[in-house]
Amino acid sequence: MKYILILFTLLFTNLTFAQSNKGAGTGRSWLLSKSSEAKAAKRFSLQEWLENKDRRGLMDMWLSINTPTPYEFMLGGSLIQYDFISSTNNLPTTQRIKSYYGEIQAYATVVGVTAQYQNNNEEGFNDVTGQFNLRIFGTSTQASHITLHYGLRTRTATNGSYRLNQTFPALTLQIYLTKLFGIYGNYRLYSPVTENFYGETSGDELNAGVFIEYGILRLFGNYYNDRQNSKLNNIETNLDRKGTKIGLQFHF
Repeated sequence: MKYILILFTLLFTNLTFAQSNKGAGTGRSWLLSKSSEAKAAKRFSLQEWLENKDRRGLMDMWLSINTPTPYEFMLGGSLIQYDFISSTNNLPTTQRIKSYYGEIQAYATVVGVTAQYQNNNEEGFNDVTGQFNLRIFGTSTQASHITLHYGLRTRTATNGSYRLNQTFPALTLQIYLTKLFGIYGNYRLYSPVTENFYGETSGDELNAGVFIEYGILRLFGNYYNDRQNSKLNNIETNLDRKGTKIGLQFHF
């Protein structure tokens, strides 16, 4: 019993000495080794898992609030005023025309669809357009971007005399010169079609101008040019619409 008490006293004395000299040398207790410290660093504990779970939850909440949605929507309307120049066998006539135009657009990341409608009572036709969009540069419709399009425009006379179904490729270029001001351009090339009223018909369309915006609201003004060339029974007709397109858009 005497020897056991002596051994216990020596062991306690050594432990006390090791604690008192913890800052000296390597600073490691004699009961710890590099191997045991490495294992402790990699040790899984329920407390750490719960702390990390709460931290990840806060991070996910922050990302959900601050990450922009991949979906975009736009609703717009405009007034088109132009000089309608009709030339048959080089004999032109000019008219001042006014029409109304509306569109809605939806995007999921870089892919989108557009629906457009033009009501032109003065010239006597309606346009219905459906369009597929692929943004190849840029992050959104409210950023500098380059977008490719392919669609179908159906132009129908209000008196039922003709119906033009023309597919088209198109290109849009938009550049922000400042945070609230930029330039915009869109060009379409309508495919040739043949129908009874106009005969062989082709055409193109250009919209180019400037815009200013604040938040979801955009005010724009464009130069507008819609050209149509037709030939029926060796009679050639050129329809040239040149003017302005002014409107509002709401981006969500």
